[in-house]
Amino acid sequence: MGKFAALLLFPILLAAGSVGADPVAIAMPPEMTDSGFAQHLLPRFKFRHRIALDPVAPDSAAELAFRREDGVGEAILIGRDGTVYRLVFAPDSATGRKFADWLRSGPGQKTLESFPKDGPPLFTLFEAPAEQKVEAAPTGDVALGSELALLHCGRCHVVDKRNRMGGIGSTPSFGALRARANWHDLFLKFWVEPPHPSFTLIPGMTEEFTDSRPARIHPVKLSDIEVNAIIAFIATMKPKDLGAPIRYD
Repeated sequence: MGKFAALLLFPILLAAGSVGADPVAIAMPPEMTDSGFAQHLLPRFKFRHRIALDPVAPDSAAELAFRREDGVGEAILIGRDGTVYRLVFAPDSATGRKFADWLRSGPGQKTLESFPKDGPPLFTLFEAPAEQKVEAAPTGDVALGSELALLHCGRCHVVDKRNRMGGIGSTPSFGALRARANWHDLFLKFWVEPPHPSFTLIPGMTEEFTDSRPARIHPVKLSDIEVNAIIAFIATMKPKDLGAPIRYD
């Protein structure tokens, strides 16, 4: 073999070596293998991480396993019928950790959502029910909050029908924010969420603006009483119907 041909072959051998390791066995129940789900899922993980997973029978010895039993592994998938599937692997299994993290990632979720092509996903990512918190009823002045929200927040947000043609297109409306499960927490500390720190002043809660740290636009100055008034006003708003919960990839 000539020197030039050998140089061409060397990168190919390296690439082959990176995926040439023995497949890692993963025990999967029949509903995952018989449906074609495993054949859809596992090659995409391999493409992403160069790790081959080999599906084996659920009672086989395997480094990774999907189980239906409670109390073992990480609850990670849920079937159409509500069955929760837990991914079981040893704490020192780097492959298990990588596979679990990939399933929860944006590409992993898109892979789940795309099977099958002709109907709702067969398996989706399991999300633990959010802890139910009972919020104290806001005690602020609703009328004052309505005025302040339109005056100050309406510069960027659509507050309600009073400025429905206003706001900034990339900024969520108050109705959309009110639809979030954690809307109360968001408004209790909105001044720390970008871009608010650059122009919001709440005595006792934020730093004063100075010549060396000027406000980026005309500052919004609110007292804690006024913040409570705005929250009380938002509590009276009807959440906007977004069609589905907000998701973040």
